[in-house]
Amino acid sequence: MPVKAEGLRGRDSNMELLRLTAMLLVVILHTNARGLPEPDAARIASHTVSAVTQFIVEGLSIIAVDTFVLLSGWYGIRPKAGRLAELLFQLLFFGVAGMALHEALAPGTLHEEPHIWRSLLLLSPSPYWFVKAYLGLYIVSPVLNAFVAGATKRQMAVLLAGFFAFETVMGWMWPGVRWFENGFSLTSFVGLYLLARYVRLHPARCWQLNKWCDLGIYLLASATLAALMLMCRLRGIDTGRLHAYNCPLIIVSALHFMLFFSKIRFSNAFVNWLGASALAIYLTHSGAFLWKLYDGAIVDWFYNTGTSTFVLRAGALVMVVFWGSIALDKVRIGIWKLLLRGWRRVAGRQ
Repeated sequence: MPVKAEGLRGRDSNMELLRLTAMLLVVILHTNARGLPEPDAARIASHTVSAVTQFIVEGLSIIAVDTFVLLSGWYGIRPKAGRLAELLFQLLFFGVAGMALHEALAPGTLHEEPHIWRSLLLLSPSPYWFVKAYLGLYIVSPVLNAFVAGATKRQMAVLLAGFFAFETVMGWMWPGVRWFENGFSLTSFVGLYLLARYVRLHPARCWQLNKWCDLGIYLLASATLAALMLMCRLRGIDTGRLHAYNCPLIIVSALHFMLFFSKIRFSNAFVNWLGASALAIYLTHSGAFLWKLYDGAIVDWFYNTGTSTFVLRAGALVMVVFWGSIALDKVRIGIWKLLLRGWRRVAGRQ
């Protein structure tokens, strides 16, 4: 995913660390929210510590997706044909790898997956909704960049105020329109992208707080979200809107989480090297051919093992996915470089 025009050495290690942290939070979020049932009043009463822990983990990790989009807006997407081609190759590579891993982990069951080839080519509904929305953002980014380049600070502020007011009322508080999809949409991504561009280009006191204040706001917003989830479930109230990525609390929390990392300055080539493969972590565990196996393992351990055993197994699985995905992506990068060299040789002879 594009971050800067420069190569790995020119990347900001603090923001690459943010990228990796956000992706780790994505895996934790899916482990907690997608693999485990949300506690109801009865479970909260009988397993209070476990239930409260679930809500806390949810509150801390649910900012991950918004953080990724904000990070793209922080630097601005600079679309190029070569980068788009590499991204599409990465999606295809991990689709094929997902099929192979599915067959290795659950032999003879791949044929049970519906629309295998459509899923491989992103042509059917699948957990890859983020990739599709991001591809849309990639395509429209030149228009967004042109607006940002020509707009005044006041024009951007008015646009953002209107956009988020409309999204909050029509796309979060009430289902007035469907194309916000609770933040799971290109429409919401556009708002986050422009918000990050505005914060980066137009400094204000509220963005220039001490980094520990930013971290405190993130923690406070996350704790508030967890408390609201807990209170709603105790009263039997649906918490769907509190899990939506266009929830104002989540947007504020993600923004200050990003601002915290933006104020940490350091340079580390290894972090930059790892950050270049961050997207692979999502592509592995949320791929159309692996997410059911991943979630199934979490559910099985949750119901059939003790608390300590479950935590150890789930934590180990998260680490295996995190590091294994990065290692697999380095193989993908090597293959891509070989393909590029071959293409250049062929093109040079013509």
